Amino acid sequence: MKLFNLRAISFGRPLIFLFTLCCFTYAASAQRLFSVSVESKTVHKGKMTIVNKDIYYRKDGNLNIRYTTSASQQYYSTTSPFGFTSIYHPSTKEASSLNPEFFKAEDELLFLFASGSGEDLGMARFGFVLKSTSKDGKFIVKRYEPKVKGGKCAWVELVLDENYLPVYCAYHDKKDKIITKTYLSNYTSAKDFIFPLRVTEISYLFEKNDSTVRLDLYRDLLVDTPDEMFNFHIPSDAKIVDLKEEGKSFSKQR
Repeated sequence: MKLFNLRAISFGRPLIFLFTLCCFTYAASAQRLFSVSVESKTVHKGKMTIVNKDIYYRKDGNLNIRYTTSASQQYYSTTSPFGFTSIYHPSTKEASSLNPEFFKAEDELLFLFASGSGEDLGMARFGFVLKSTSKDGKFIVKRYEPKVKGGKCAWVELVLDENYLPVYCAYHDKKDKIITKTYLSNYTSAKDFIFPLRVTEISYLFEKNDSTVRLDLYRDLLVDTPDEMFNFHIPSDAKIVDLKEEGKSFSKQR
């Protein structure tokens, strides 16, 4: 995004996504199946919102997501390898295309890890280049800067543990103030695929004296386990509607 690549700091937003060295070879196999469920709790100005998602990604294929609202209503999104996203509401049988401005596959942490961009949390994908690497005890500290200057973000600090797993990522502005910081922990594995089950993001982007905090708790990580959701498609009899402003609402709910 033009602001400063907000997408890069917002894993699984509307607020951003690994392997150890052995996992890169493992995930390179075509048509691997990855799925995970997540409960996302966001606190903003004293109010909490909760979104539950079941995420399914076929390597080099579609990214399909089932959303469950607090009212137990469900809707779906499907994103093609070419970046086109459609959403579908079973209750109204309505479907619509979503502007890439509001959602891309890279927004989902599972996609980043499964596609081989976990170690740098998508820095290369999002237009950042590595400027330096240093050691701080058992941790590896990397500094990234955007290829295109002039945006809000001036540099990024990415911290890896001794296993080369990202545990901390912070975006800084030109005055070295933190815009957004993310903590990743509770790594688990399924068939050698490694993924964090707990991700905490604290954003100061739109707040002067406050912050937005999101906690993502992942569970039920599965690899190469078939599920009908991997083959989800918008029904042929769905009514096509123009989202327009509703697309913004969808992005905020995520």
